[in-house]
Amino acid sequence: MQERGIDTLIISGTLSQVCCEATARDAMMMNYKVFFVTDANATLTDAEHSGTLTAMAQAFCDVRDTQSVRSLIAAA
Repeated sequence: MQERGIDTLIISGTLSQVCCEATARDAMMMNYKVFFVTDANATLTDAEHSGTLTAMAQAFCDVRDTQSVRSLIAAA
């Protein structure tokens, strides 16, 4: 992706605390800008989802809702 000039990833999917979180952490460690979309990720319980959002926001990526990410894309 870097060879193609891609420097930003938008994370969405299921099992926020597993696949989505692992992808976001790996991407951050590889120097990508990462957006974790709050209402485009989900998991089995609200508590698990909230815990993942908190961890992501504290150390790994920018946590935003879909409309906020769409606004950023439109402004770019």
